[in-house]
Amino acid sequence: MDNPFKKRRTELITDRRTLLSLVSPVAIEEFFRLDRAELIDKLAMVVGTPGCGKTTIAQVVEFESLSTLCNATGSPINKDLVDVLTINGLIKEGLPAVLGHRLAMTTNFRDIWELPYSEQTRTALLRAFVQSKAVLGWFRQLEGMRISTDDIEIVMGANSESVVAVTGADDPSAFRQYARNIELAIFRVVTSLVPPDEKEMASEFLNTSYDVFEVLTGVRVRSWASAPEAPPVVLRPMMIIDDAHELHPTQFLQLRDWLKSKAMGVSRWLMCRPDVVSADDYRDALAKDVVADEDMKPGSTRGRDYLIKLMQLGSSKEKRFKPIATDIANRYIAGIPEFARRSLRDLRPMLSQNTVALPDGQLKQLQDQIDKLAKDSRFSKSLVDTLRARIPATARPDEALAALRILMHRERNRTPQMGLLPDDAVREEPVTDERKAAASLIEGARIQLMHQFDRPYYYGMDKLIAASNANIEQFIRLAGGLVDEVLARVIRDRSPDLVPKAQHTALVTQATQAMNEWDFPYYAVVRELVKRIAERCVERTLRPNAPLDDGANAIGIPQDEMDRVLHRHERLARVLHFAFAYKALVFVPQYNCKGKVWCLLELGALPSMAHGLTLQRGGFIEDTLSGLQAMLPADGA
Repeated sequence: MDNPFKKRRTELITDRRTLLSLVSPVAIEEFFRLDRAELIDKLAMVVGTPGCGKTTIAQVVEFESLSTLCNATGSPINKDLVDVLTINGLIKEGLPAVLGHRLAMTTNFRDIWELPYSEQTRTALLRAFVQSKAVLGWFRQLEGMRISTDDIEIVMGANSESVVAVTGADDPSAFRQYARNIELAIFRVVTSLVPPDEKEMASEFLNTSYDVFEVLTGVRVRSWASAPEAPPVVLRPMMIIDDAHELHPTQFLQLRDWLKSKAMGVSRWLMCRPDVVSADDYRDALAKDVVADEDMKPGSTRGRDYLIKLMQLGSSKEKRFKPIATDIANRYIAGIPEFARRSLRDLRPMLSQNTVALPDGQLKQLQDQIDKLAKDSRFSKSLVDTLRARIPATARPDEALAALRILMHRERNRTPQMGLLPDDAVREEPVTDERKAAASLIEGARIQLMHQFDRPYYYGMDKLIAASNANIEQFIRLAGGLVDEVLARVIRDRSPDLVPKAQHTALVTQATQAMNEWDFPYYAVVRELVKRIAERCVERTLRPNAPLDDGANAIGIPQDEMDRVLHRHERLARVLHFAFAYKALVFVPQYNCKGKVWCLLELGALPSMAHGLTLQRGGFIEDTLSGLQAMLPADGA
């Protein structure tokens, strides 16, 4: 039985209508939110880890996708997506407004760097190869939607007469053929078994620059095959360079610096992994996302020339991620025939949140521990009852007992030394405050029960969303494992409700497996650092008095100390860069607590689940820079 959650690589979905039906308009709106103009007018460096949705967004804004959506008015593929793209200016009056094409960086682009030519020549070849392929891609996009070269006009900017004459831009067919000749000449050089000498290359293959991006401003479509009565429209060319991290690092910087030019009328996105972005730029983008969300545009760092757009939401943005995750889940659920036949359209009710209760034997064991603690602490029954009254009535019996045990340990820690009292003395009144136990304390009780009795903790839709670190790919991967379990039940004619134990086991197993599959720079060092941080957090979380309520999942370093190391570009800074980029750790700068400013190194959701820790932010262990450096494994790790 096909599970669309397991086919999450959208570039493998060849049918455009199928792809568009699965795209969440909520995720697209989140991407453009507050960045609408800059994403079209400036160079946008779209940065994200594999599977975060970069390629999906690139495919959505391609001309073929926009045209397919506009042509499907009789039977809408995804009406909400059309509305979002219209709001963000990619569709206007029911027609595409941009001529987008996604260009993936293949080995041929990287191979240009290996040619035995001067750097200036190699740079010129890279630019020409990118531009010629973009032009040919735009023509293919138009042809794919039945718009012929006879129905279009190339629009150039002012003072472009020479370029028009050389490239044949006054005749679309000639303009296309010139781009094909450039692309073919460079392809022959790059794929030569023995590259020609530089002078020979210039004389026999290519000896001219090709810079149409500097003067090209639009493509006028005079006639639409799908809408014969529609007026002519000038489409803004848009080039999306995907997988730019495949280039040589110097090539990447050269390409970025060239595309920053304000003179370009072509919209351009440069999509890459965090590996090739400078650590300083990446941390600045993260910091502005976390610290100044109300003032800054989320996930971006701005300069005059380009912006960095992060394909992720910080953990503090979980409320914004919930509707995205819910919409994606329901769209994928709708594509499973077994669910459709049973009118199952929503993942949330399938993830059962029925009462999880300890068996009677373990419940008695817990009660015996409380009775012994009361006796050893010389607490009277009335004192224990007073503490019990602070626990919300909604708490389940085992949760209430675990919370009571925490409160009793806190009371014991604050009780004057019993050795100073008579042997038969007991405490009748508590010395701790009379406030109701916070929800976070109940959560801490659940975590302690998970560790002590293997009681399920990670279950339900809310936990699934929190476990996703606001990352679409991570959500789909985790949800896919749960859907597999539900499918197996449905096929056997059993209830689709997946019990908490099965959910918990599946999520923890997937988290552990994903960490074992880490394969990014410094992954072994990151894994060991994460393990050492997690061990300290587990110890703090399982202390009998639960000093942090639901426990710790981070260490906190004074912000001024962290600033010093992050800007020295030493090994620790490089390790942290990849830990942040791949969500092994979450970067939380400028965190105010106890009158001090901290930089939190928070465990990602996967490590938190693998080690049985809270998925909520706030609980951290105070440390110093030297303490952090001591946790860093040796160079050989």
